[in-house]
Amino acid sequence: MKNSKHRYINTKFWNDNYISELDPVEKLMFIYLITNEHTNIAGIYELPLKIMGVETGFETSMIKKILPRIKDRIQYIEGKIVVKNFIKHQETGSELVQIGIVNCLKELDRKFLETIVNKGIYILPKY
Repeated sequence: MKNSKHRYINTKFWNDNYISELDPVEKLMFIYLITNEHTNIAGIYELPLKIMGVETGFETSMIKKILPRIKDRIQYIEGKIVVKNFIKHQETGSELVQIGIVNCLKELDRKFLETIVNKGIYILPKY
C-alpha cells in the first residue's frame, strides 16, 4: 500500500472511561476519525462530511448527530477534524516525528490554530 500510514490503538482504549460511555456508533466514528487514511501526525486534517459518509457508511445526517456527542475529544471545525490529544498518543521521541508534527501545524491557517489552542480544543506539543 503506497503512502499508507500506520495508526495503532492501545488495548487500553476500550477501558478508557470516556470511550466506555460512548454507544457503539460513537465508538466506531471515534476509531474511524483517528485511523482513517486522511489523518496526519498532528491530528488536524481536512475531511468533508461526504467522504466520512462514503467511508463509514453513515448518512451525512447521522454524522452530524454523532460528531457533537464526541466533541470533548474530537471536533469538526471549518471542514477539519481536530483531535484534541492526538499528539499525546503518538511516539514523539524521534526528531523526525516532531518535525513532521510541526510541519503539519505550519500548513494550517495561523488564526485557525491559535483559535483552537486558545479555546482548549487542541493541545500543542511542548517542543
